[in-house]
Amino acid sequence: YERLRLSQREPHCGRDGARMRKFFAEAAEILDSVLRKDAYVSRELSANTPPMVERLVLGALENDVKSSCIISRLAEKRPKPVVTALLKVGIYALLEIDNVPDYAIVSECVEAAEILGKKDARGFVNAVLKKVARREYALPQKGEPDYLAVHYSKPDWFIKLLFARYGESLATTILETPAPDTVHVRANLRMGTIDTVRSVLDAHATEYQISEAGGLIMRPTPEIKEMFREGMVTYQSPSSMLAVQALAPRDGDRVLDACSAPGGKAVYISELCPHSEVVACDVHSHRVELVRAYAERMKANNVTAVEKDATVFDESFAEAFDSVLVDAPCSCLGTFRRHPDVLLRRGADSVKEIAALQRDILSVVVRYLKKGGVLIYSTCTVTEEENEQNADFIERELGLKPEVLPIARKNDGRLSLPPRDEWDGFFIARFRK
Repeated sequence: YERLRLSQREPHCGRDGARMRKFFAEAAEILDSVLRKDAYVSRELSANTPPMVERLVLGALENDVKSSCIISRLAEKRPKPVVTALLKVGIYALLEIDNVPDYAIVSECVEAAEILGKKDARGFVNAVLKKVARREYALPQKGEPDYLAVHYSKPDWFIKLLFARYGESLATTILETPAPDTVHVRANLRMGTIDTVRSVLDAHATEYQISEAGGLIMRPTPEIKEMFREGMVTYQSPSSMLAVQALAPRDGDRVLDACSAPGGKAVYISELCPHSEVVACDVHSHRVELVRAYAERMKANNVTAVEKDATVFDESFAEAFDSVLVDAPCSCLGTFRRHPDVLLRRGADSVKEIAALQRDILSVVVRYLKKGGVLIYSTCTVTEEENEQNADFIERELGLKPEVLPIARKNDGRLSLPPRDEWDGFFIARFRK
């Protein structure tokens, strides 16, 4: 599910130093797991995570390249991993949080080192963070190596990718636009309409905007959280909604969501087509359970979750579906604003391998489509190898014909969305067999 983000303008932990040092320690532990143990930040953070801790973790991740540069210039030796994580949390707080005094941030980070079992590092943490508070460090200047990477706090390979993909002007805008502090929700059509949700929000004087995809953009509030618990709404990105709208499934058709987990698109299809059977597949059993749980919460009784490897042909599925959605496993680079840890586990070298996996999936699932059926191929990434080149593969090698997406946006059967405003970086292409 789409995680909640906290506004950078929210008040945080007040004057309680003991709570603050616990927040810094907890944030450092989570960050260390993400940086060193390849944990997913979306799994490390939970509904019980204090908002201040969530902000510190996400902010430190977004600031990771810059803080790494600062630490390298202020520390003679490389600190131990959890101390490095604590320093990165403290650096983010010193540079970006303006409602907590610098001396308090430094002091409580020092105390947090003891909570983390690194009492002997307290002096080191104190010395480094005091220098950061006084801005006693130098960052690369224009024209110097690593200037753009440190300035935008993004890996150099990713910055080059965005500049090549979108041009200097748009890429600069993408990199300079802060991550949104809002969430995007849509109504559960089994329980009401968007107007039903709006009436509840209006009754509580909650501000919101209607998105292009037909959902609501808003700050997280107790009302929207309660509606989520009741199944009246769900968190779903507008890009994800648009992929389903591009499929335009007909009620009564049999629909396959080939790479479904956690199940948001399959459930949305099931609401648009309440008399259809929606088969939602994933290769991992625990992710199949996520789909089942999602469908149960949303009362989507016409979704069947199945454990299935999409790269292995299943004769029982041969030409059995009127439409197929392949929201393929991808590098997820288009979601970097909401999931900053994606840049830690993906690199330029991984893209070709992922693109090959996507073609393996497409080569199998196209055989599940009836003649005359519709295939939607989508990703939440921005690379040409995973997007346009695979759309060419569908047309050239698999023999499907491109077809204009039945959405309001002008397109030629393909739509590439840059990661800006409410949109993730996303690619959608429609074909007919």
